[in-house]
Amino acid sequence: MKTDQRGKYEKILLILTSPIIIIVMVVILFNSAISKYIVEKYDEKYTGRKITMDRAYVNPLTGYIYFSNLKIYELNSDSLFLSIDGIGANISLLKLFSGTFEISKLILNHPSGAIIQNRKTLNINDLIDKFSSKGNPGTIKSHFHFSIINIRINEGEFYYKDRQIPISYFIKKVNIESTGKLRNLLYCPA
Repeated sequence: MKTDQRGKYEKILLILTSPIIIIVMVVILFNSAISKYIVEKYDEKYTGRKITMDRAYVNPLTGYIYFSNLKIYELNSDSLFLSIDGIGANISLLKLFSGTFEISKLILNHPSGAIIQNRKTLNINDLIDKFSSKGNPGTIKSHFHFSIINIRINEGEFYYKDRQIPISYFIKKVNIESTGKLRNLLYCPA
């Protein structure tokens, strides 16, 4: 009799936990596609710029993120601002609970970007204004910290154009590795 009751409880527990397990598995299986969709849907809302990519890989268990063929466009334009063949990052998941977004390793493979100056205006002024406290006067900073520990750029290509003079410089085959910066790189509105 006790074994029949035990079997009954096991069956009820299985029925109750199965949907939760299935939902978790579906989220894990499709989180990369969901991540790509979220980035491309909310890109202009949060950055002011259109962002596209071929593929996203997100591992929620290890904190590893990889985007292939990432393209960021100029503000309100179809001109390319930055393209990266592949960008990978390791995010420290445990530090998220303490209010710190820490990227322990950031690797950019073959980034290609352009800084364009027209008198005193740069094509990145909108990003500087959006992510700096200077561009958001009167707002309260959150207690959220942002850090990048290790940055590596492989085979980068960067252009600088001044439209007033006109001058056009470029640097190819840029390979840089840096120890990064701890805490508060970006402004995080509350």
